[in-house]
Amino acid sequence: MTRAGDRKIWTVVAVAASVVMVLAGLGLSMLGESVEAEGGDILVRTSDVITVRCLGPEVTLSLDNFEGEVTFTNCFPNSTLTGHDGSATTTGSSVSCQVDGSETELRLSAETKTAFKFAVMGDSQGYNDILAEALGQVGGCEFVIHCGDMTPSGQPSEYESFQATIGTVSVPVMTTPGNHDVKLNGSDEYASRLGDSAYSFEYSGVTFAFVDSSDQVISEEEIAWLGQAFEGAERKVLITHMPSYDPFGDNHTLDAASCDRIQEFMLEEGVNAVFTGHIHAYHFMQVEGVDCLITGGAGGALVDGVHHVVIVTVDETGFSYEKVDLGYVPPASPNIQVIGRDGARLNLTYEELMSMDVLDADSSYENLYGNIAGEGRYTGVRVRDLLELVGGMVEGDLLKITAADGYYQEFGYLNAYPNATWLSLQGEMIVSLELDGVLAGEWAEGPRVAMLPDDGLYSNSDCELTSYEGQGYWVYESAGARWVKNTLTITVEAAT
Repeated sequence: MTRAGDRKIWTVVAVAASVVMVLAGLGLSMLGESVEAEGGDILVRTSDVITVRCLGPEVTLSLDNFEGEVTFTNCFPNSTLTGHDGSATTTGSSVSCQVDGSETELRLSAETKTAFKFAVMGDSQGYNDILAEALGQVGGCEFVIHCGDMTPSGQPSEYESFQATIGTVSVPVMTTPGNHDVKLNGSDEYASRLGDSAYSFEYSGVTFAFVDSSDQVISEEEIAWLGQAFEGAERKVLITHMPSYDPFGDNHTLDAASCDRIQEFMLEEGVNAVFTGHIHAYHFMQVEGVDCLITGGAGGALVDGVHHVVIVTVDETGFSYEKVDLGYVPPASPNIQVIGRDGARLNLTYEELMSMDVLDADSSYENLYGNIAGEGRYTGVRVRDLLELVGGMVEGDLLKITAADGYYQEFGYLNAYPNATWLSLQGEMIVSLELDGVLAGEWAEGPRVAMLPDDGLYSNSDCELTSYEGQGYWVYESAGARWVKNTLTITVEAAT
């Protein structure tokens, strides 16, 4: 395996066995031992435990003076571990063994095949029930590629839920970060849990190279690294989150310069296939012999088609693709749960909510990049009216609104009960159940929070002026981030 950047090398000096430092989200021991991994990243390092996440089928771990348990996770099927005395234990996609402290080189190798299958999916975005269904379709595959946006907003609990879901399959899941995964310091969470964001490996005559486009850019340095990763390769597959084209015409792509550069690279380099996500739909086309696949249907709200996973077969003739549609059906009777400051709970169906007093107004929001989105006519119930059903809210309380995928936003008293100043900037905050006459259920993002200022635009400036310290704009400078889609719970946490 090659990677962007130097290999992680842990060189240590003798100090107390309980002292451990962490560098760049990975373990750096201070225990008098030398540890070096190639083909994977060391994610856990203590005095008697090492855990390596495999980033390919061939992994080498060099140890000197370490005694304890070594576990390789994310291993390819039928991998063989050599370089140690004693037996190894295989559980799912993990292989473990004990080492005795002598100088050791452990080598993990997967068998090669003349033909094999793997799965490609993307944009599960925290909808792990749908992701689980997608993973249920990967029988017979050697590995899974996830094209990014595994989480709604890169938070630890969201990564934990994702990892628990992919842990149910016995094949490795190879990932690349999406723009949602790096929100709110999510890039650190990604590195500490999943390893490098740019890496490559060769399997059965095919070289797979993963490059990080979570910031909407692929730089010249990354292009140069891709060239090195593909040097001498028989067949070449490039994986990243953001595509260089949008078949639906909304320009949900890399920035313009990166689009041009990656398209130029794939043609000049003779890349066989490019796999991306980001656009919540399926699209496949060939460009001068390059297979270009967008697969963003593993959970997030769709812009076209149905939720799906793609099974890729590789043999001596090339690559073939099977789109497998999922049978996911949203709950028949969805509801919103409102939880009061004293713990009182109330479940309200959409029908019950629409029977309350509703507001109806045109609105929109500004996103992080200064673009206006979400334009339309919103119909819904004031958040403060919902809170009054469970005892209301007072200044100092925390209001937490959580989506079905685990994403959440925190608000203060004046967001729900705006005074004249906040009303002029933010307008009433509602849970909208209808957009342009389309009800939640059929409206993929509903029900969602919406702000209804008189001018019809909740701007980033408005968001800044209507965000309490440590909330909203002060966490993520986007008004649109406040508009929680697929709202599931509304909770008041009493001031302490």
